[in-house]
Amino acid sequence: MRRIIFLLLLSLISIIAPSGYLQNTPERKFQAEKMAYYISIRDLPFSPDLLKKVIQYEGILYPDVVLLQSQLETGFYTSDIFNNGKNLFGMKFPKYRPTVASGTYSGHAQYNHWIDSVIDYKIWQDWYITKGWRISIPADNAFYMVFLDCIKYAEDPHYIPKLINLASRDMT
Repeated sequence: MRRIIFLLLLSLISIIAPSGYLQNTPERKFQAEKMAYYISIRDLPFSPDLLKKVIQYEGILYPDVVLLQSQLETGFYTSDIFNNGKNLFGMKFPKYRPTVASGTYSGHAQYNHWIDSVIDYKIWQDWYITKGWRISIPADNAFYMVFLDCIKYAEDPHYIPKLINLASRDMT
């Protein structure tokens, strides 16, 4: 309870302008709503519906493909890497980019909560955008899958066909 109160006070302090007056911008409202949502679900069991909402809050590009990636990488949320490492995307601990990972587990990045895994995925997408990859330009899901294949997102050479297979099953 103290932690929640501390986080709420911290968020309130962060939205006060240097003049001391509250700056009630749409972005600040969104950030406060996001933080309140994350706090409210922190102790709930994982569900794909919660994941979809967190993906939306983080502004992750190509959310449909990313959701399929989470299903594939975790064996529909049953893998050891997910259950013990809180890693939804099979992400490795990065050498060069920023991360919110707390360490490693079985050769993969480990997170304090699965929400952190989603936040890290967004950091990963943003990092690729800064490196010149044009994934932020609106395109279809096939474009994003080609990107994942180009950068060798997964070690499995059949990763993209597996995603396509999942996508086709998801459509029916």
